[in-house]
Amino acid sequence: MHWITAIGCFLCSAALLPAQTAGVSYTIFGRVSLPNGAPATQVTVKAERQGGASRETLTDDSGRYEIPELPRGRYYVTAVNPADPDQFTDPVEADMGRQPGVRVQANIYLRYRSKVVLPKESHGSTVTLAEELQTVPKAAQKAFDQAIKQRFERQYEKALKSFDRSIEVFPEFFQAYSERGHLRIAMGDAGEAGKDFAQALKINPGYAPALRGSGICKFEQGKYAEAVQDLERAAGFEPGNATIYLFMGVANVALDRRVEARAALRKALSIDPAGSARAHVHLANLWIKEDRPREAVQEIDTYLGIVPNAPDAEKLRTIAGQLRGKIPPPENR
Repeated sequence: MHWITAIGCFLCSAALLPAQTAGVSYTIFGRVSLPNGAPATQVTVKAERQGGASRETLTDDSGRYEIPELPRGRYYVTAVNPADPDQFTDPVEADMGRQPGVRVQANIYLRYRSKVVLPKESHGSTVTLAEELQTVPKAAQKAFDQAIKQRFERQYEKALKSFDRSIEVFPEFFQAYSERGHLRIAMGDAGEAGKDFAQALKINPGYAPALRGSGICKFEQGKYAEAVQDLERAAGFEPGNATIYLFMGVANVALDRRVEARAALRKALSIDPAGSARAHVHLANLWIKEDRPREAVQEIDTYLGIVPNAPDAEKLRTIAGQLRGKIPPPENR
């Protein structure tokens, strides 16, 4: 991704083993999602060949990964999140038995080993007048509730069909459009998700979850300025949502709006220090751009204090060591 510069480029590079067979051009790619549907950044993705060796890489800051130059064969793709050992994924099968040059998409969804109840996303959201006046038919509400349950259970295709039914029964069901959009983000389909958020906002222009989702979609499509506009509007309705500020901060980094980026990243950290820990890496990147190694080292050290076993921890420590060598000594008094 072109917006990841300096430290970001280094951190998100794939830790791949050498190609096992010369001239082979099979590729597995996709996106890894956390249990809440957010992008799983800097998690380890492994493609294990049946009866053969395995290859690994790290996801980038959008949860995306790519493992190229794979030999022909059947692979099982899994992901591990070192920041949360209780998360795991069932193996996703990828058959690389077709013609050379094929790219196979394998989206991966992390879930918890033990059943947990995820909190409802209130985040201080404001109930709009459209929601107050809305009367949802029972059939539409039933399908909607079923979709939410299926999404929680990671039955994404079934959840998609249930959202479809709820919208067919009640075409003005803007919450269903928005939730279907968030489901499609988790499934790696930002294009269709964007259409859902646009429809939800057409019905209710001030619906915060749709504004947030629209901003995330535009971010993933590289439309950073538009993403910031949607996310800023969403923050007005959901001031306690750290995800909004994290995406806003990274989008502003991409636009080289350093003051705005710092403000948003620090806001995300103030709301959720652990969940937004990766913001410290982006802040370090900004300090590197401004040739301020002392501040960059402080951000990296803080991040490693929160996530000491991060997949790129050793790389970060190496960078911090190099930066320490650039810190000027204190003046003698």
